Amino acid sequence: MSGGKSTGAAPGLLALGMSRRRALAWLSGSTSLLLIGCGGSEAGSKGLDVVSGVGGASPTPSPTPSATATAAPSPTPSGAGPALSSRQLLRKGVSFSTIEGSADTLPGTLAGHVFVTPQSHFTYYAAKGFDHIRLEGSWERLQPRLFGPLGEQLLDHYSDAQNPLRNPVNLVRHYLDRAQAAGLKVLLDLCHNYGERYVGYNGNWANKRKAQLGSADVPFAAFADYCARLVTEFGAHPAVLGIELMNEPHDLAVGEAGWREACQQAINAIRKVNATLPIFIDGYGWASAEYWPSRNPTIHTLADPSDRLYWSAHQYFDANSSGIYGGGSEAAPSNAQLGVQRLQPFIDWLRQRGFSDRGHVGEFGAPDRPEWQPVMGNFIAKAAGAGLPLTIHQDVPYTNDPYTMNLFPQTNASGAIVGADRFAVTKLAAQAY
Repeated sequence: MSGGKSTGAAPGLLALGMSRRRALAWLSGSTSLLLIGCGGSEAGSKGLDVVSGVGGASPTPSPTPSATATAAPSPTPSGAGPALSSRQLLRKGVSFSTIEGSADTLPGTLAGHVFVTPQSHFTYYAAKGFDHIRLEGSWERLQPRLFGPLGEQLLDHYSDAQNPLRNPVNLVRHYLDRAQAAGLKVLLDLCHNYGERYVGYNGNWANKRKAQLGSADVPFAAFADYCARLVTEFGAHPAVLGIELMNEPHDLAVGEAGWREACQQAINAIRKVNATLPIFIDGYGWASAEYWPSRNPTIHTLADPSDRLYWSAHQYFDANSSGIYGGGSEAAPSNAQLGVQRLQPFIDWLRQRGFSDRGHVGEFGAPDRPEWQPVMGNFIAKAAGAGLPLTIHQDVPYTNDPYTMNLFPQTNASGAIVGADRFAVTKLAAQAY
C-alpha cells in the first residue's frame, strides 16, 4: 500500500513474514533496518468477538456460510459511449484495508485479522464530501486455489460459526452494499499483493509458500482468471466504479515487461465478461509517482479495446518514500514542496503519453502532526490542480487506533465522534476540483 520505495533498499520485514503492524512496532525500537513495506496499518489480532465494531452492527447471522457461485460470464454490451476521464469517475476517496489485513495469516479470523468497517465510517467520509473508497483485499482470501472459485475457504471466527460474513465473497458484497447506501463508489483493489501470493492451498494452508507473479507457480493466466472472476462476481454492483488489477508490483523476476504482459492478459480476460468497466493499472516498482517514468518504460503500450484504462500512482513523503515514517516518529522535511516534486514525474508522464485525463493517485498520506501539514497541503493542491483524483491512506476500522496515518477521528465508548477531523481529511474535503 505504500508508494515510491527507494531504490537499492534492503529486503523488507514484510518479506520475512512479519505483519506490518508488528513491523511498525519493531521499527520504533530499531532504526537500523530500512523497511520497504506498505505505508499502512492493517487489522492486527485484537482478540475481539464482534463483527463490525462500534457504530455499525452487522445483520444477525442465520444461513450457513458457503462459497458463492460465480455466475456464467455474460459480456457487457459495447456502445456505452465514450470513456470518462478519471476525474469524472472519482475525485476524493479513502482506503479501507480490512480484507487485506494480516495477509500472512490465512485464512485469518473475522474480527481478529479481518475487520468489518462500521457503518459510521462510511457515513463520516460521505458527509465530508468524499465520493469513493478503495477496498483492499488479498488474492489468497478471495481465491485460495488458483483457477478455483471465489469464496472457497471461509474465514475463521472466534465464536460465531454461522456468520455469513465469514465467506469473503459475502464480505465484499457487504462492503459494496454499505458503500451504496452511503452514496459512495468503490474501487476494487482485491489483489493487494505486491506481485506475489501464497500458493500450496489444499483445503488448508499447512504447506503455503510465497511465489511471484509470472513464475511457474503463479502464471499470468492465473492472474487473468482471478481478475475476470472478480469482475464477473462484483462488476455489475451499482457501487463499483472500477477494478485495480494489483497493488504495487515490484522486484519481479519477469520485470516491468512481465508486469505489462500480466496486465494485458488480465485486460483481455476482463473484456470477455465486461466491455466497459474501468481498469486501473498500478505502475511497476511500488507504483511510485516519483520513479514512474524510469520504472515503466513500456506500460503505456497496454491495449484496451474499450479504451478504459487508468493509471494509478502512489506517493509518500518520508525520507525513503516508504510510507512508514519511522513508525510515525520521522520529522517532516524542511522542503514543503517535496511531495509536489515527487509527484511531478508522474504528471509529466501522463501528459507526454496523452493520458492527462486518465491519472489517479491511489495512495498518499503522512503523520497527523502539524509539521507535516505544509507538505500534505501542497501535494493535495498540486494533484487536484493537475486533475488527478486522490485516494488517501487510510481508514482504520477499530476504535481510536494510534496508527500515525489513521484518518478516522477519536470516538467515545459509545462510538460517537468526539475528536477533531484529521488535517488530511479537512484539507482534501475543502479542495475544489
